[in-house]
Amino acid sequence: MLFNSYLFLIFGIVVFTAYFAVSNWRARKVFLLLMSYIFYAAWNAPYLLLILFSTVIDFFAGRKMAQTESRKARLPYLILSLAGNLGVLSYFKYGGFAVENFSAALNLIGVQYEPMPWSILLPVGISFYTFQTLSYTIEIYRGNLKPTKSLLDFALFVTFFPQLVAGPIVRARKFLPQLVSAPKITAERFGWGLNLVVFGLFQKVAIADGIAAPIVNEIYAQEGILPLSTVLLGCIGFSIQILCDFSGYSLVAIGLAACLGFSLPENFRAPYAALGYSDLWRRWHISMSGWFRDFLYSPLRDILKKKSLRNIIIAQVITLVLSGLWHGAAWTFVVWGLYNAIVIVTELILKQYIGHWRFWKYKFLVPIYGLITYWLFAFGAPLFRGETFGQAADMYRTFVLPPENHFYVGTVDRFLLLICIATIFLVHSYLRTRSFEKVAYAIPIPARVFMLTGMMLAIILAGESSQEFIYFQF
Repeated sequence: MLFNSYLFLIFGIVVFTAYFAVSNWRARKVFLLLMSYIFYAAWNAPYLLLILFSTVIDFFAGRKMAQTESRKARLPYLILSLAGNLGVLSYFKYGGFAVENFSAALNLIGVQYEPMPWSILLPVGISFYTFQTLSYTIEIYRGNLKPTKSLLDFALFVTFFPQLVAGPIVRARKFLPQLVSAPKITAERFGWGLNLVVFGLFQKVAIADGIAAPIVNEIYAQEGILPLSTVLLGCIGFSIQILCDFSGYSLVAIGLAACLGFSLPENFRAPYAALGYSDLWRRWHISMSGWFRDFLYSPLRDILKKKSLRNIIIAQVITLVLSGLWHGAAWTFVVWGLYNAIVIVTELILKQYIGHWRFWKYKFLVPIYGLITYWLFAFGAPLFRGETFGQAADMYRTFVLPPENHFYVGTVDRFLLLICIATIFLVHSYLRTRSFEKVAYAIPIPARVFMLTGMMLAIILAGESSQEFIYFQF
């Protein structure tokens, strides 16, 4: 059930009508939980059992860990949570990848083994809700969080439909307190939520699906070495598509939650105005980056004890390679994670040795730093978007070899992509140190109404999109 579908429109009308018609807070929560289960079951009903499994095992582990002050006594229950959740995630997401590589390794040493085709479907959103529930048990183990006594509240925390399948990844300490009593929903907050929903759908339907996706898909449907201009436009196009697709989903999720009276964390903060690769990753998919920082990078750095540059680099490389693998069970994603690690490590080394140089502070160079940061990100697009290493390699070979396939992007499409990325640069540059909400409210009401009306018309004219949000596959 996609946000950008007529089915979800009907679903949303039912949810909001019934939600506001019921006054009892517990009854509202039960209703939201049931509708969240229905929302997820619309993709593949049997996989709802996996969410129920995670819910029960982590609720139980959390309650048991709270019964003792000793970390040693808590450890078996943390292991139970980690093994249960990561075991399910590994089987469904990485089982086929493991079998394929095991078979390839056997063939290399002369053992012929042909496994049966892996036909198990990946449960939508499994990486997101797995990380969300694990954050709960890990924080209880650390003593940073007290478990909830309400199974209803915990189940709703795990399955809250606006952010269930693609985030933002919510922390229990931020969300569970919102379930204690009925939220106060003001007309202003409800209106702001609707604004976010419209803007998010506009990004997804009109820009990601309407402009960028057709061009990017056509480029990646080609074979052989393409002209340099085509590959560069493919990198630009995919950077637009993935930003507007994922940022659009996050805005819709945050907006829907706001309309229901809940607050979800910001997930994108003008990433294409970042100055430095580390800065970009602090602004891109903030909830995921924060999860890896708090639950993988920081523990790794603590294990290594001495906070030397070498140990920081080791922790960064491991974290970023695993974050690449989190995005997908393919070697292209592993190499994409390694690419990000190399860029960030290079940045760390440069800061260590030449960070004090005066020229970094020259204001006229700031746009150049921003463009370099953006292109380093966009340059990784073939690894992320490419179906195979061969396809990604062909994209990169275009920088050193003459083209074999003389496919060029049309003039109109080229113009649209350049207009889109230029507009994104301008908007992100303005929002780099500003609050999106404050900037939006500073726009005169007539102008804001005009802009939102234009966005809604674009959404309607685009019609129902059949393209899923990109991050659903993760």
